[in-house]
Amino acid sequence: MPLIHGLSGVVIRCFKKVETAADWMTGAAGPVFVFMCWSLILSGGFIYYSVDVVVRSLSFLSLFILSPLLILVPLNLYGQYYLVTHVPPGYPAPKPTGEDKKSASWLIPNPKSIWSGERWGFVRRGRTLTGPGGMSGTWEGASRRVRRCRKCDGPKPERTHHCSVCKRCVLQMDHHCPWINACVGLHNQRHFVLFMAWLSTGCATVSITGYRAFLATFDYHAEWPSWTPKIGFTLIYVLCLAIGFAVSVLMFWHLYMVSYGETSIESHDNAYLAGKAKKEGLIYLNPYDLGRRRNLQLFFNIGPNGYSTASLLFPLALPPASNGWSFPRRPIPSHPSTKSTNLHAPELADGLIARANGLGLGLDLEAESINSNGELNSPIGGHAEDGMGGYVMGDEEGLTDDEEGGGGWMDLGDPQYKLGDDHL
Repeated sequence: MPLIHGLSGVVIRCFKKVETAADWMTGAAGPVFVFMCWSLILSGGFIYYSVDVVVRSLSFLSLFILSPLLILVPLNLYGQYYLVTHVPPGYPAPKPTGEDKKSASWLIPNPKSIWSGERWGFVRRGRTLTGPGGMSGTWEGASRRVRRCRKCDGPKPERTHHCSVCKRCVLQMDHHCPWINACVGLHNQRHFVLFMAWLSTGCATVSITGYRAFLATFDYHAEWPSWTPKIGFTLIYVLCLAIGFAVSVLMFWHLYMVSYGETSIESHDNAYLAGKAKKEGLIYLNPYDLGRRRNLQLFFNIGPNGYSTASLLFPLALPPASNGWSFPRRPIPSHPSTKSTNLHAPELADGLIARANGLGLGLDLEAESINSNGELNSPIGGHAEDGMGGYVMGDEEGLTDDEEGGGGWMDLGDPQYKLGDDHL
């Protein structure tokens, strides 16, 4: 047994070394992936949109019909990719070295910026969703606690995860993407999804309107007046078919998750917790799922409290609907309370508190009541009950705390953790 225990420890340490090496390689290869992506979209745009191969062969009527795509696709393809590679995902705390100052300028509203929606007439109807005590991440009062990250020793608000490649916590982290050499998070996920949407649209446009030119590349006797050689257009066309299909699938998958109010990380957590709840005869509820339409509105920051839907047609650096420290939550259906000790899965009782927080929704869900012992109950909601078709909802304490990410709690009332408007 001691031998087996020792060997298992060696195996685990080896896997940790491999994981660390993979994280380093992902970070080191990031600039190469960004260069490759710029090369592909620039070469594809030159061949198609610079009237070199396809556009020059279209009739005037076809050009008139396709003119919106011929203008909007390259504008957003290059604009959204520039934004997704320059706008930081958002961090709960800046680095002590001060190296975040340059990227932080993207997170500070500047109406005079060429990327600002206000400069082009897009005015926000509402305000950023914040937590108690202030605007844009300014937290007052010593009662506000958040988790402490064990890896970077910084604050870790709800929906925040530590990225092993970036070596820091990321607000509402979705995943680390080598194609943008950064994490996809709160501030740049909108640009990431819109870039995929416009890339898919561009690939579809090339595939549909360029098939005649593609077939002509196999005719050795056909006239080829373009500057681009036949083999070059053939490669671009095949890449458009492959990339267009792959990126479209990825885009629709992200939109599906967004419509359910979850990130890539949270989709795995929610699926696991839903399975656990089902075994207990419960219905698991994602606390951030406010309905498909509202979820999409909050993600793109459009709708009643956001910007105009037309803002989706232009590469604009619009702020997210939330500041990353607090998020609107759905109410939980009322149900009779029973003892959580009847559960066979203790984690459903310990970490998943059924809460009904109507933050930002205008719902009056903060009413408190007195129980039979004369004690003050918490706001609407309670521990999960078993068996009777009840509900269980995740909370910020146990829903999406990634492995080894929790290192206790910190009090944001402490001056050393007080954040201002310039937080990342």
